[in-house]
Amino acid sequence: MPRVDDLSDAEFMKLQAEYGDNLPLCPICTLEDVRHTLLELLAGDAVSDEVKSALAPVLYAVTGALVTDRAMAEQGGGSAHLGGDEDSDDDGVPPRPQ
Repeated sequence: MPRVDDLSDAEFMKLQAEYGDNLPLCPICTLEDVRHTLLELLAGDAVSDEVKSALAPVLYAVTGALVTDRAMAEQGGGSAHLGGDEDSDDDGVPPRPQ
C-alpha cells in the first residue's frame, strides 16, 4: 500500500480516477505524514501564532490516534498500519522517506 508522498501527481490522479473516494492508501502512514507536516508548520516561522494555535488541537488528535493504534498493536489488537518496519527516531516520529 503506497504512501501519499511516494506517489507522483500522475500516479495519484490515476489511483483517484480508478478508486474514487476509496484510495488504497495506508491510513496510519497518512496520519504520520500529516503529523510530520503539522510538526514542521508549528516549528517554523512561516505561519502566524494564530494558525499555530488552531493547528495545535489537530496535532494533538493525530498524535493521539497514532498512539492508540500503536498501543492496540502492542496489545495484540491489530493495527491499521499496513506498511513495513517502523523504527522511531528520538521524538517518536518514524523516519521520513527521502
